[in-house]
Amino acid sequence: MPGAPAAHSSPVPLLLRELPELSRVERVLGSRADADALLSLLELLRVARDAYAALEVYLARFGLTDAKWVLLVQLFAEPSGRLLPSALAAKLLVTRGAISGLVRGTERAGLVRRVPHPTDRRKYFVVLLPRGRKLVARALPGHIERISTYMSVLSSAERHSLGAVLGKLYAALPLLAMKHPTGRQRRARATG
Repeated sequence: MPGAPAAHSSPVPLLLRELPELSRVERVLGSRADADALLSLLELLRVARDAYAALEVYLARFGLTDAKWVLLVQLFAEPSGRLLPSALAAKLLVTRGAISGLVRGTERAGLVRRVPHPTDRRKYFVVLLPRGRKLVARALPGHIERISTYMSVLSSAERHSLGAVLGKLYAALPLLAMKHPTGRQRRARATG
């Protein structure tokens, strides 16, 4: 995806359990708009971190990491049950090297197998094995139930609005990597 950030193997922990009051942050930064922006992002990161951690705990009950889970679900959803490592890497937004290690780990666990490509000896398919399919089938209902229950605190309209806002923030991620974003760029984004 153009403008997408580089994939990282581990998230950076956000160490704040409780966020400071807006007025305190405004005094430190000298701007209510900057304080509001900072606290909004910190709240987004805090919620994402804690939701992610809760889902990881559930997956760990099945002996899965989030990375193994996403790989297995991609293969589970694929009608043929197989994908090239390059296709998996693109779907998971990771490097081919990261996929190689992930495939090795899930293969050692007996969940997938590498199968030679029928026409290109340099390539192979990653194939979901019956054991992997059964594991996903066992874990998926509880995973979806947790997500649905969690998201049920929002109305359908709120979920759509949240999706639109998060899409806008995702598209603006390159702004976080800029060396010196200008106030003009920030204001243009806020009004756009």
